Amino acid sequence: MITGAAGVLGSALTEKFLEMGFDVTCLDICRFDEAWRLDNVKNQIKYLWKASNDLLFDDIQRIDVIVDAGLGVADRPLGNFSPSYTIASNIIPPSRILDILGRIKDKKPTVIYPSSFNTLYGHLAGSRYTSQMGVNPSSPYGWTKAAAELLYQSYHKSHGVPCVITRVGSGYGARMRSDELPARLILNTLYNKNIVLRSPYAKRLWTYGPDIINFYGKLVDDLDQYTGQVLHCAGNADNEIVTNMQLAKLVTGMSDNNQVSITEGNYELGELINGKPVSFEIDDTQTSLWRPQFTLKEGMQKTFEWFRQNLSRYSVSD
Repeated sequence: MITGAAGVLGSALTEKFLEMGFDVTCLDICRFDEAWRLDNVKNQIKYLWKASNDLLFDDIQRIDVIVDAGLGVADRPLGNFSPSYTIASNIIPPSRILDILGRIKDKKPTVIYPSSFNTLYGHLAGSRYTSQMGVNPSSPYGWTKAAAELLYQSYHKSHGVPCVITRVGSGYGARMRSDELPARLILNTLYNKNIVLRSPYAKRLWTYGPDIINFYGKLVDDLDQYTGQVLHCAGNADNEIVTNMQLAKLVTGMSDNNQVSITEGNYELGELINGKPVSFEIDDTQTSLWRPQFTLKEGMQKTFEWFRQNLSRYSVSD
Protein backbone atom coordinates (compact mmCIF):
# COMPACT_ATOMS: atom_id res chain seq x y z
CA MET A 1 0.00 0.00 0.00
CA ILE A 2 1.19 3.49 -0.87
CA THR A 3 -0.49 6.46 0.78
CA GLY A 4 -0.34 9.67 -1.22
CA ALA A 5 -0.04 7.51 -4.31
CA ALA A 6 -1.25 10.25 -6.69
CA GLY A 7 1.63 12.50 -5.65
CA VAL A 8 5.11 12.78 -7.08
CA LEU A 9 6.88 10.21 -4.90
CA GLY A 10 3.85 7.95 -4.50
CA SER A 11 3.16 7.66 -8.23
CA ALA A 12 6.79 6.91 -9.05
CA LEU A 13 6.94 4.26 -6.31
CA THR A 14 3.73 2.73 -7.66
CA GLU A 15 5.29 2.26 -11.08
CA LYS A 16 8.51 0.87 -9.56
CA PHE A 17 6.78 -1.69 -7.35
CA LEU A 18 4.52 -2.83 -10.18
CA GLU A 19 7.62 -3.39 -12.31
CA MET A 20 9.04 -5.47 -9.44
CA GLY A 21 5.96 -7.71 -9.50
CA PHE A 22 4.10 -6.45 -6.42
CA ASP A 23 0.36 -5.97 -6.13
CA VAL A 24 -0.08 -2.27 -5.27
CA THR A 25 -2.95 -0.63 -3.44
CA CYS A 26 -2.97 3.15 -3.89
CA LEU A 27 -4.59 5.46 -1.37
CA ASP A 28 -5.09 9.19 -1.97
CA ILE A 29 -7.63 12.00 -1.57
CA CYS A 30 -7.21 12.89 -5.24
CA ARG A 31 -10.10 11.78 -7.45
CA PHE A 32 -9.08 8.79 -9.55
CA ASP A 33 -9.87 10.58 -12.81
CA GLU A 34 -7.62 13.47 -11.81
CA ALA A 35 -4.68 11.35 -10.65
CA TRP A 36 -2.78 12.08 -13.86
CA ARG A 37 0.58 10.94 -12.52
CA LEU A 38 -0.86 7.40 -12.40
CA ASP A 39 -2.24 7.44 -15.94
CA ASN A 40 0.21 4.79 -17.18
CA VAL A 41 -0.74 2.23 -14.52
CA LYS A 42 -4.41 2.86 -13.63
CA ASN A 43 -5.51 -0.51 -14.95
CA GLN A 44 -2.92 -2.31 -12.78
CA ILE A 45 -3.72 -0.93 -9.31
CA LYS A 46 -6.39 -0.98 -6.65
CA TYR A 47 -7.29 2.65 -5.85
CA LEU A 48 -8.81 3.76 -2.54
CA TRP A 49 -10.19 7.29 -2.69
CA LYS A 50 -9.90 8.22 0.96
CA ALA A 51 -7.61 9.89 3.48
CA SER A 52 -5.15 8.07 5.73
CA ASN A 53 -7.04 9.62 8.67
CA ASP A 54 -9.92 7.27 7.89
CA LEU A 55 -7.94 4.14 7.13
CA LEU A 56 -9.68 1.00 8.41
CA PHE A 57 -8.36 -2.35 9.50
CA ASP A 58 -10.12 -3.96 6.54
CA ASP A 59 -8.18 -1.67 4.16
CA ILE A 60 -4.85 -3.23 5.11
CA GLN A 61 -5.83 -6.88 4.96
CA ARG A 62 -3.18 -8.82 2.99
CA ILE A 63 -0.89 -5.77 2.95
CA ASP A 64 2.77 -6.57 3.70
CA VAL A 65 4.35 -3.13 3.31
CA ILE A 66 2.96 0.37 3.72
CA VAL A 67 4.85 3.35 2.30
CA ASP A 68 3.45 6.41 4.07
CA ALA A 69 4.10 8.95 1.31
CA GLY A 70 0.83 10.81 1.94
CA LEU A 71 2.26 14.05 3.29
CA GLY A 72 -0.62 16.46 3.88
CA VAL A 73 1.44 19.64 3.65
CA ALA A 74 4.70 19.53 1.74
CA ASP A 75 4.55 23.13 0.60
CA ARG A 76 6.57 26.00 1.99
CA PRO A 77 5.95 28.69 3.09
CA LEU A 78 2.43 27.29 3.70
CA GLY A 79 3.89 24.67 6.02
CA ASN A 80 5.40 27.38 8.21
CA PHE A 81 2.76 30.10 8.08
CA SER A 82 -0.21 27.78 8.64
CA PRO A 83 1.18 25.63 11.48
CA SER A 84 -2.13 24.36 12.91
CA TYR A 85 -3.20 23.02 9.52
CA THR A 86 0.27 21.59 8.90
CA ILE A 87 0.37 19.79 12.24
CA ALA A 88 -3.08 18.29 11.72
CA SER A 89 -2.27 17.25 8.16
CA ASN A 90 1.18 15.78 8.81
CA ILE A 91 0.75 14.17 12.23
CA ILE A 92 -2.80 12.78 12.44
CA PRO A 93 -2.51 10.47 9.38
CA PRO A 94 0.62 8.64 10.69
CA SER A 95 -1.00 8.33 14.11
CA ARG A 96 -4.04 6.68 12.49
CA ILE A 97 -1.89 4.23 10.55
CA LEU A 98 0.10 3.35 13.66
CA ASP A 99 -3.01 2.99 15.82
CA ILE A 100 -4.31 0.32 13.45
CA LEU A 101 -0.97 -1.48 13.11
CA GLY A 102 -0.39 -1.40 16.86
CA ARG A 103 -3.59 -3.38 17.44
CA ILE A 104 -2.64 -6.21 15.09
CA LYS A 105 -1.63 -9.23 17.16
CA ASP A 106 -0.14 -11.34 14.39
CA LYS A 107 2.45 -10.30 11.82
CA LYS A 108 2.27 -6.56 11.27
CA PRO A 109 2.99 -4.84 7.94
CA THR A 110 6.30 -3.00 7.76
CA VAL A 111 5.97 0.77 7.35
CA ILE A 112 8.41 2.94 5.43
CA TYR A 113 8.18 6.62 6.30
CA PRO A 114 9.80 9.04 3.82
CA SER A 115 11.01 11.84 6.06
CA SER A 116 13.15 14.84 5.14
CA PHE A 117 16.45 16.58 5.78
CA ASN A 118 14.27 19.39 7.17
CA THR A 119 14.28 17.45 10.44
CA LEU A 120 17.99 18.28 10.78
CA TYR A 121 18.06 21.93 9.74
CA GLY A 122 18.29 23.18 13.32
CA HIS A 123 21.85 21.94 13.69
CA LEU A 124 24.57 24.56 13.48
CA ALA A 125 25.47 25.85 10.03
CA GLY A 126 28.27 23.72 8.61
CA SER A 127 27.30 20.59 10.58
CA ARG A 128 28.05 17.21 9.05
CA TYR A 129 24.77 15.36 8.66
CA THR A 130 24.67 11.65 9.40
CA SER A 131 21.86 9.11 9.75
CA GLN A 132 22.71 8.88 13.46
CA MET A 133 21.95 12.56 14.14
CA GLY A 134 18.96 13.35 16.30
CA VAL A 135 16.22 15.53 14.90
CA ASN A 136 16.57 19.25 15.59
CA PRO A 137 14.10 21.15 13.38
CA SER A 138 14.23 24.91 12.95
CA SER A 139 10.72 25.49 11.54
CA PRO A 140 7.11 24.39 12.18
CA TYR A 141 7.16 22.39 8.95
CA GLY A 142 10.40 20.65 9.93
CA TRP A 143 8.92 19.93 13.35
CA THR A 144 6.02 17.99 11.82
CA LYS A 145 8.45 15.78 9.91
CA ALA A 146 10.60 15.26 13.02
CA ALA A 147 7.54 14.53 15.16
CA ALA A 148 6.32 11.91 12.69
CA GLU A 149 9.76 10.27 12.75
CA LEU A 150 9.63 10.04 16.55
CA LEU A 151 6.06 8.77 16.44
CA TYR A 152 7.04 5.90 14.16
CA GLN A 153 10.09 5.08 16.25
CA SER A 154 8.04 5.07 19.47
CA TYR A 155 5.46 2.64 18.02
CA HIS A 156 8.32 0.45 16.82
CA LYS A 157 9.54 0.20 20.42
CA SER A 158 6.24 0.10 22.29
CA HIS A 159 3.96 -1.81 19.92
CA GLY A 160 6.43 -3.76 17.81
CA VAL A 161 5.45 -2.03 14.58
CA PRO A 162 8.29 -2.71 12.11
CA CYS A 163 9.27 0.54 10.44
CA VAL A 164 12.07 2.20 8.51
CA ILE A 165 12.67 5.96 8.45
CA THR A 166 14.13 7.31 5.21
CA ARG A 167 15.37 10.90 5.13
CA VAL A 168 15.05 12.00 1.54
CA GLY A 169 17.12 14.85 0.18
CA SER A 170 15.36 17.65 -1.66
CA GLY A 171 13.80 15.61 -4.45
CA TYR A 172 13.15 16.79 -8.00
CA GLY A 173 12.42 15.40 -11.43
CA ALA A 174 9.65 14.72 -13.95
CA ARG A 175 6.06 15.34 -12.77
CA MET A 176 7.16 17.37 -9.75
CA ARG A 177 4.88 20.02 -8.25
CA SER A 178 5.13 23.53 -9.65
CA ASP A 179 5.68 25.09 -6.20
CA GLU A 180 8.99 23.27 -5.65
CA LEU A 181 12.07 25.38 -6.30
CA PRO A 182 13.55 23.57 -9.34
CA ALA A 183 10.14 23.55 -11.03
CA ARG A 184 9.56 27.25 -10.32
CA LEU A 185 13.00 28.09 -11.69
CA ILE A 186 12.45 25.99 -14.80
CA LEU A 187 8.97 27.35 -15.45
CA ASN A 188 10.02 30.97 -14.97
CA THR A 189 12.92 30.40 -17.34
CA LEU A 190 10.75 28.77 -20.01
CA TYR A 191 8.11 31.53 -19.69
CA ASN A 192 10.78 34.27 -19.50
CA LYS A 193 9.51 35.53 -16.14
CA ASN A 194 11.82 37.13 -13.59
CA ILE A 195 12.54 35.33 -10.33
CA VAL A 196 12.36 36.56 -6.74
CA LEU A 197 14.43 33.94 -4.92
CA ARG A 198 13.51 33.13 -1.31
CA SER A 199 16.35 32.09 1.04
CA PRO A 200 18.93 32.78 -1.69
CA TYR A 201 22.04 31.50 0.11
CA ALA A 202 20.51 28.64 2.12
CA LYS A 203 21.86 25.30 0.91
CA ARG A 204 20.05 22.21 -0.38
CA LEU A 205 21.11 18.68 -1.24
CA TRP A 206 19.13 18.09 -4.43
CA THR A 207 18.34 14.46 -5.23
CA TYR A 208 17.11 13.24 -8.61
CA GLY A 209 13.88 11.23 -8.61
CA PRO A 210 15.12 8.07 -10.41
CA ASP A 211 17.95 7.72 -7.87
CA ILE A 212 15.42 7.95 -5.03
CA ILE A 213 13.12 5.37 -6.61
CA ASN A 214 15.97 2.93 -7.22
CA PHE A 215 16.88 3.27 -3.54
CA TYR A 216 13.37 2.30 -2.46
CA GLY A 217 13.37 -0.64 -4.85
CA LYS A 218 16.52 -2.02 -3.24
CA LEU A 219 15.16 -1.28 0.24
CA VAL A 220 11.93 -3.20 -0.30
CA ASP A 221 13.88 -6.11 -1.80
CA ASP A 222 15.68 -6.65 1.52
CA LEU A 223 13.42 -4.84 3.97
CA ASP A 224 13.82 -7.03 7.07
CA GLN A 225 17.51 -6.15 7.25
CA TYR A 226 16.77 -2.45 7.79
CA THR A 227 13.82 -2.55 10.19
CA GLY A 228 14.15 0.01 12.98
CA GLN A 229 16.81 2.03 11.17
CA VAL A 230 17.04 5.61 9.90
CA LEU A 231 18.47 5.69 6.37
CA HIS A 232 19.57 8.64 4.25
CA CYS A 233 18.85 8.74 0.53
CA ALA A 234 20.05 12.20 -0.34
CA GLY A 235 22.45 13.74 -2.78
CA ASN A 236 23.86 13.14 -6.22
CA ALA A 237 26.78 11.40 -7.87
CA ASP A 238 29.06 14.34 -6.99
CA ASN A 239 27.57 14.94 -3.50
CA GLU A 240 27.21 18.56 -4.62
CA ILE A 241 25.45 20.79 -2.10
CA VAL A 242 24.45 24.17 -3.56
CA THR A 243 22.82 27.38 -2.44
CA ASN A 244 19.45 28.31 -3.91
CA MET A 245 21.22 31.05 -5.84
CA GLN A 246 23.68 28.59 -7.37
CA LEU A 247 20.78 26.36 -8.40
CA ALA A 248 18.93 29.31 -9.92
CA LYS A 249 21.94 30.23 -12.03
CA LEU A 250 22.40 26.61 -13.11
CA VAL A 251 18.79 26.24 -14.22
CA THR A 252 18.39 29.61 -15.93
CA GLY A 253 21.63 28.93 -17.79
CA MET A 254 20.01 25.92 -19.48
CA SER A 255 17.90 28.15 -21.73
CA ASP A 256 19.22 29.23 -25.12
CA ASN A 257 17.30 32.48 -24.78
CA ASN A 258 17.78 33.39 -21.12
CA GLN A 259 16.35 36.83 -20.32
CA VAL A 260 15.38 36.06 -16.71
CA SER A 261 16.68 38.22 -13.87
CA ILE A 262 17.11 36.87 -10.34
CA THR A 263 16.34 39.09 -7.34
CA GLU A 264 17.24 38.10 -3.78
CA GLY A 265 14.15 37.69 -1.60
CA ASN A 266 13.59 37.17 2.13
CA TYR A 267 14.57 34.11 4.10
CA GLU A 268 11.90 31.60 5.07
CA LEU A 269 11.34 30.62 8.69
CA GLY A 270 14.10 28.32 9.87
CA GLU A 271 16.40 29.08 6.94
CA LEU A 272 18.74 31.15 9.12
CA ILE A 273 20.61 29.34 11.91
CA ASN A 274 22.23 31.80 14.34
CA GLY A 275 21.82 34.46 11.68
CA LYS A 276 23.53 32.39 8.97
CA PRO A 277 21.84 30.66 6.01
CA VAL A 278 21.28 26.90 6.36
CA SER A 279 24.55 25.18 5.46
CA PHE A 280 25.72 21.61 6.01
CA GLU A 281 27.92 18.78 4.82
CA ILE A 282 27.11 15.09 4.54
CA ASP A 283 29.06 11.90 5.06
CA ASP A 284 29.97 10.29 1.75
CA THR A 285 28.11 7.14 2.74
CA GLN A 286 27.36 5.44 -0.55
CA THR A 287 26.19 1.90 0.13
CA SER A 288 24.67 -0.94 -1.84
CA LEU A 289 21.31 0.74 -1.13
CA TRP A 290 22.23 4.34 -1.84
CA ARG A 291 24.41 4.80 -4.89
CA PRO A 292 23.19 7.79 -6.94
CA GLN A 293 23.91 7.62 -10.64
CA PHE A 294 23.16 11.20 -11.70
CA THR A 295 25.08 14.39 -11.07
CA LEU A 296 23.15 17.52 -10.15
CA LYS A 297 23.65 19.00 -13.63
CA GLU A 298 22.56 15.80 -15.39
CA GLY A 299 19.41 15.46 -13.31
CA MET A 300 18.44 19.11 -13.69
CA GLN A 301 18.98 18.99 -17.45
CA LYS A 302 16.71 15.95 -17.77
CA THR A 303 14.09 17.67 -15.60
CA PHE A 304 14.35 20.86 -17.66
CA GLU A 305 13.73 18.92 -20.86
CA TRP A 306 10.73 17.10 -19.34
CA PHE A 307 9.14 20.42 -18.38
CA ARG A 308 9.86 21.84 -21.84
CA GLN A 309 7.96 18.93 -23.39
CA ASN A 310 5.09 19.09 -20.86
CA LEU A 311 4.79 22.84 -20.51
CA SER A 312 1.06 22.81 -21.22
CA ARG A 313 0.45 21.16 -17.84
CA TYR A 314 1.81 24.15 -15.94
CA SER A 315 1.49 27.92 -15.67
CA VAL A 316 3.33 30.62 -13.76
CA SER A 317 1.57 33.47 -11.97
CA ASP A 318 2.95 36.99 -12.14
